[in-house]
Amino acid sequence: MFMQNIKVSFTSKKDWLKLKKPNPNSHKGENGILLVIAGSKKYFGAVFFAIEAAIRFCDLVYVYSPENKKFLEKLKLQPHIILINKNELKKTLNLADAILIGPGMDLNKKTKNLVNQVLKLKKPCVLDAAAIKLANKNLFSDKTILTPHKKEFFDAFSLKPSLSNIYFMAKKYNTNIILKGREDIICNSKECKINKTGNVGLTKGGTGDCLAGLLSALLATGNDPFLAASAAAFLNGFSADLLKKKYSIYYNTFELTQNLAIAAALIEKNKK
Repeated sequence: MFMQNIKVSFTSKKDWLKLKKPNPNSHKGENGILLVIAGSKKYFGAVFFAIEAAIRFCDLVYVYSPENKKFLEKLKLQPHIILINKNELKKTLNLADAILIGPGMDLNKKTKNLVNQVLKLKKPCVLDAAAIKLANKNLFSDKTILTPHKKEFFDAFSLKPSLSNIYFMAKKYNTNIILKGREDIICNSKECKINKTGNVGLTKGGTGDCLAGLLSALLATGNDPFLAASAAAFLNGFSADLLKKKYSIYYNTFELTQNLAIAAALIEKNKK
């Protein structure tokens, strides 16, 4: 389907089934190393939701978060993450296969410098929340994925978040954009996809962090950014739709993160 000379299609479970699967003979760390840079003294739940979503879909998750003693102490109790300090950041940036930056971070110069430092590496990365607004757009690449909602898109580009505007910004900066909404719009410089999975329960806080964590894990495992974005949007919404059958719209974000693996297994079990 073409809309205003833009190639447009819809996400489906086929996107998920196209993703790379771990080699049966692989070892720890060979199926994705992810670095999550997120959180602040005020907003630390974003880190938790992103981690919970990511850890099921890649081998190792490193976490760098600004000082919040109470929260960091709790993070240390999570056996499935590796918490790093400022002195270890440079080494981990080089080690990581993909980077997620932005969830829950403050809008300040320190965050801006860190975001642009990440972009200069030209590694697969996901920019969420504050990182989208603060990033130097000239540093975007085809390995970058932005995950704005409508207001964040407008704040970043001063444009109405229409399909054509999302596509033209993705094309202008040779990058990938997921516009989160009732129907997610996913664009790169060549085409767009519309994702129809999901329901109004996804308006709850933290569901975007869940999507960002899932998406960045798929990037870390070596998937094409546009495919990873399409598959992540589909699975995040599909997981929510499964929860709706059980809880109506009264599920929470933690339940969403825990249900992602169940949703993925269901897709893979019913391939046809």
